[in-house]
Amino acid sequence: MRKRLADRRWLLLVFPLLVSVGLGAAVNTSRVTARAIEYPGSEDEMPGHLYTPDGPARLAGVLVLHTIVGPGPNLEAFARRLAGEGYVTLTPDLFALHDFGPDGRTDHPLILKNLDGALDYIASHPRVDPARLGVVGFSFGGRLAVILAATRPERIRAAVSYYAVTSHPDLGGALSGRAARAEPLPARIRTIRAPLLIHHGEADANVPVQQARLLHRAMVAAGKSSSLYTYAGADHLFNFSIGSDVRFDPAAAELSWDRTLNFLNRHLSPGP
Repeated sequence: MRKRLADRRWLLLVFPLLVSVGLGAAVNTSRVTARAIEYPGSEDEMPGHLYTPDGPARLAGVLVLHTIVGPGPNLEAFARRLAGEGYVTLTPDLFALHDFGPDGRTDHPLILKNLDGALDYIASHPRVDPARLGVVGFSFGGRLAVILAATRPERIRAAVSYYAVTSHPDLGGALSGRAARAEPLPARIRTIRAPLLIHHGEADANVPVQQARLLHRAMVAAGKSSSLYTYAGADHLFNFSIGSDVRFDPAAAELSWDRTLNFLNRHLSPGP
């Protein structure tokens, strides 16, 4: 574990250079402190990266959740950019201690406990107002964002889900591992109190846009607050611009960023 954390610390030096890559106009992140942390997980200490704006004010805290391949520079750049807008952000590595394999990761109880640990960590941070907590997730992490809003409704005040799987059976094709028996998200949303913002590319070849529409319809039917935005021509991971296997759509990336930031500002602002 210690070696893994040490190997990652050098990445914090390059993330400021990545923030403006594919994420629109440059944001002043020079006043954001980034550091590797550990938090209590389901079985042992789990790693993550914490981004804290300089200054004494207590701020809203936001978890930023990774895809099924784990954390990477796109995730960290997003979290740092969000911190530059006045949020304390945490990117937990939910897979660090376990070798589930892709077929075993969906809704795994150990992963959900690791997620709870990350939420408890950011809620207890001295710069964070525990009454103003949110979550943003991408793909696998987008599904987890919805689950966290359902399992911790007393804490999550805003949730954002990018291009997530709502129902594995509705994807079509053969399913294996935990995905084959995963509970569809519409069955989980009864307890959600937080408003939900959903982003999805209309040309998503991995997770069809119908998955987002299914979740949105279920939220609305249950009397929950849900906003859905779809992006014409945008594929899966449309706002990831770093790496060889990306399908970056700059217009969709920046528009979804603006909508996410406005959503979080609206729902995580201090109360009267």
